Amino acid sequence: MTYLSSGLTSSDFPSAFTSANFTAAQTGPDASVLSSVPYYVASLSSGPGAVWIGTNSTSGTGTGDTALYAISFTLPSNVTSASLSLYFAVDNILGDTNPGIYVNGVALPNSTALDCSLCSSSFSQQNLYTDSNIASLLKPGTNWLYLDAVNQGRQAGLIFSADITYAYAVVTPEPSSLLMLGSGLLGLLAFAFRRKRLATQASL
Repeated sequence: MTYLSSGLTSSDFPSAFTSANFTAAQTGPDASVLSSVPYYVASLSSGPGAVWIGTNSTSGTGTGDTALYAISFTLPSNVTSASLSLYFAVDNILGDTNPGIYVNGVALPNSTALDCSLCSSSFSQQNLYTDSNIASLLKPGTNWLYLDAVNQGRQAGLIFSADITYAYAVVTPEPSSLLMLGSGLLGLLAFAFRRKRLATQASL
């Protein structure tokens, strides 16, 4: 997982993200696995393989930056429906002046200042964001999920596990292909369901 640092330790990025910002997050440095997280929830019940990350390995005990994190995932063509379940903990919030969650550079609804009413405890428990209709934002091949993890002072960190559940149409072969495959495949149109899981892993 890579990131774009704001260089700020107590506020969000000062302006809305541009396509250049998203590209910079994709090609930025690798996030650091936090060496110590004494004040944070140890793990996510919905993503036990996830680990805390930050802009440096001591973000959880020292000082870390607000950062836009980027992680890619691959999808087939003909996706007909898709939903996102994002399990996370963060110091301090996802999004503030900017939305906190983006798919392929498009902000997801109601993702600004997530759990800000719990800003003092958003890093000590698992939180959940869902969007049941992200299919229109997806494309065949490589897609990107971005998270704007905003620090409000001193320590900073992010841990998450994202489930992207999708259905896609199996395209009926052309008539010439059907002749080779047999008449039993005539009119075949089926749906396949898959789940992609993204998480902050120790190998990132």
